[in-house]
Amino acid sequence: WLKGALQAGQLCVSAHQGDSDTLAYLTLAAAGANVAEPSLEPCQTQMLGAAALASLLALGLLLVAASSARASSEPVAGHPCSAGHDGAAADSCSRDKQRSSSIDSVLLQAWSARGPSATRHTDEAAWVARPFGECIQACGKAKRTRKVDCAALFGNVSVSESLCDSMAKPVAHEDCDCNMSPCTKGTCDTTSHASVESTAATDVSGPLFRFLGCMPQESLEVKPETADAGDELTSAGDNTCIDWKGEGHCNGGLPFFRMQSNAMSASLCFSFCTSKGLDLFGISASDECRCGASGLNKAVWHHRPPRGVLVFPYAELQDGTSEEACPMRVYRYTGHYEDGGVPFAMMQTTVQDEAYIDSVVAGHEISAEAEEDNTPANRSAVALAGRIRAAKVAHAAGRSAPEESPGWARPCWPHDCGPGGGSWKKRRGTLLAGIQGRWKEYVVIEYYFDTNLDDTRKAAFRKAAAAWGAVTCIHFVEAAAEPPAPALLVDALEKEACYATHIGYPGDNNYAVINMGWCDSDRYLGNIIHEMGHILGMNHEQKRPDAIHNYHGHGPHLVVHWDNVDQEWMDQYRQDVSSYMGSAHDGDDDPHDGYAPYDFGSIMHYPTGNHFHTLPREKGSLTGNRQALSDGDILQILDQYQCRENHPSESSG
Repeated sequence: WLKGALQAGQLCVSAHQGDSDTLAYLTLAAAGANVAEPSLEPCQTQMLGAAALASLLALGLLLVAASSARASSEPVAGHPCSAGHDGAAADSCSRDKQRSSSIDSVLLQAWSARGPSATRHTDEAAWVARPFGECIQACGKAKRTRKVDCAALFGNVSVSESLCDSMAKPVAHEDCDCNMSPCTKGTCDTTSHASVESTAATDVSGPLFRFLGCMPQESLEVKPETADAGDELTSAGDNTCIDWKGEGHCNGGLPFFRMQSNAMSASLCFSFCTSKGLDLFGISASDECRCGASGLNKAVWHHRPPRGVLVFPYAELQDGTSEEACPMRVYRYTGHYEDGGVPFAMMQTTVQDEAYIDSVVAGHEISAEAEEDNTPANRSAVALAGRIRAAKVAHAAGRSAPEESPGWARPCWPHDCGPGGGSWKKRRGTLLAGIQGRWKEYVVIEYYFDTNLDDTRKAAFRKAAAAWGAVTCIHFVEAAAEPPAPALLVDALEKEACYATHIGYPGDNNYAVINMGWCDSDRYLGNIIHEMGHILGMNHEQKRPDAIHNYHGHGPHLVVHWDNVDQEWMDQYRQDVSSYMGSAHDGDDDPHDGYAPYDFGSIMHYPTGNHFHTLPREKGSLTGNRQALSDGDILQILDQYQCRENHPSESSG
């Protein structure tokens, strides 16, 4: 009875309820608990109808469990949830209570009524590491802390830590630098400030996946009313679930990708799906690998409730073993979740992958170009900045057109050998702590987080800043208060866009802005690094003059299919003569001089597809990288900013 009630109610709740904790609310409503959200009222009717007369017998037991749980969770005097609190505190209290152990108790008892198989699925849990907070200085050390708890894989609520005992728990502290981020003074707690290292994918020990059960054939049948062929977004992509018009759960609740191999195995399917940031996977009887996402994998769903047709119907799983033949053998990722998703270190995504997954989640096709950069208005502003920069280059060189000599004949810092506003100007000769480091000079760019920016986006941005600082002389330094211009402001005022407002230096009296919007977690770390590349003065690689033409003996490297490019995106494929292509000799220890080879693997390159193909075609697999800076990306910034290394005898750190 409960299986039917849950299936009927889950879709209802997904449509009416603006929270991802569907199962918790659903079970409480079925049990007769006092659910705060009035939008659940029609769902209670659906669930009771689906349960029919048999549900009335079980409801009595559930009511007792819910009543007992509520009685044990009454707030004590002085607690934020006690009487006399209203506004934000009351809202927070309401949500905390809905995620409390009382919900957990009702969930477990409800599923126990279905037998041992359901109970086993309820016991599936994982460590969830929340984003690190602000830098706190105590005991002579500076650290960030975060909450780490055990959560139900299919309920998205906190559960007993005993359910996560078999998994390695990620650390709750990491070191931070008060010279790079604002610090607050804390009390000295020698236990909580013990020396620890940052968490990483290697924190997870033992097997990284586990068999869950068999999905019956009737749950896997695909009967779409319409088939939207669309453009091929990825080689293993299956567009069926983008605009799903059928009944039930699209592709059995594993709606992402369909990869086939004559050597299919659980390990291969696991590696494929987790490389896309997906934590559920299944292997069909025909050795086809499919991927899905649990409620804990909030980054995939952009921290919003998923469409009901994409939710994995775990209530339909049947007992079995991984060796038995069944229509679909289903597995789960058993590592920890970092800032709402699979740890970035385990992923190998491209812009094509991001666009495809976001298309399935959104329910409509999103192009790879739309996955990047700017709104149409900002694209126009950036294009104008590029044209102004090109005119300045031509004027400074004393020639009427910059094409008369190759772009790699331009000198870099203190001149500008790249597009937009050129290089940022503030420099210092030592690390901020006064220590002589790797570089003879450091470029300092102050940034400030909007007061409404959430911790998850902050944590992702700090990681992106660290990625640049680890390989170049660029130091992005977090300011405690909005700094005077020139500086970088980081916000998320436009939730459906992720872009930078400038290419290069914004001017002595101006601010550059990165709007993080849908770059809302570590999942989009590569995109954030990309946008910071724009801020540093990097153009899209495909805008180089040698990209689509022969330019002073180099290129072309691409063939653009203009008929397939929307008008608003055409500027992203037109050549910009101010783009960096190398530089003139800039003296001793110059990081680079002369022509810089075209970089298909640049983090600034758009992905191949029906808009262009590469020359040679096999280079197409390199495009669309959003995993890490390429060697060419690093060399470009080293050259543009003339990051010159200290010799061993000159450096003490």
